[in-house]
Amino acid sequence: MLEISKVHDVYGHGGECPLCDLYEAAEASYLVSFSHSRTMEPSVRVQTNARGFCSEHLGKLYRGENKLGLALMLHTHLQEKLPGIEEAMYAIAAGPRGRRDRERAASAAASLSVMRETCYVCDLLSKDMQRYRFTILYLWQKDPEFRPKFQSSRGFCIPHFLDMVSEAEHSLRSQRLSAWLEEAVSLMKQALGGLERDLFAFTQLHHDAHRGLGTEEERTALARALQKLAGRKPALP
Repeated sequence: MLEISKVHDVYGHGGECPLCDLYEAAEASYLVSFSHSRTMEPSVRVQTNARGFCSEHLGKLYRGENKLGLALMLHTHLQEKLPGIEEAMYAIAAGPRGRRDRERAASAAASLSVMRETCYVCDLLSKDMQRYRFTILYLWQKDPEFRPKFQSSRGFCIPHFLDMVSEAEHSLRSQRLSAWLEEAVSLMKQALGGLERDLFAFTQLHHDAHRGLGTEEERTALARALQKLAGRKPALP
């Protein structure tokens, strides 16, 4: 399913990376939904029992309003996973007495490690982000009102730019792929060059008492640089 209105809206807001903004909005929506009735939906409980949550989303859910709902989800998740956890721990505790034991212990450790890497919220967001990337490319090809918005944007953060390149290589034919890459790389080069200048100006604001407060672009340069290079908006104090 295309996300046409969401993509149009986020490109209307400006910013360093539309995909960062779309991710942030989707994540906030999912986390809020877990503060209400979603925690008790049978289909959701099946997924959370199987997938659990990554450490980042566990922390955000814990800081939310529905600690009881989180406790209920983690309780049934632990119930489902506990037999496998105990089996893995027994295999690790048995010690490496031989090659087969070492292999069994390594496999057990890997099974525990997988639990840190699975997350129901991350799964939902991954599907959303794929739709957003596809929609951006679809609108770039098909919607004459979108093309100017894209061309006047600041491109993407570097992680999402790489994701978009991968999506474009998969979704676009050769000629259109070349055209999209040319536009996207031009946007990135222009945005990064401007950001470098703004970041230098930001450093000068702290040395020259006569410069005043600087421009909005200069004052926000550090936060924008963090986002551009690493992805996701930084949590500012």
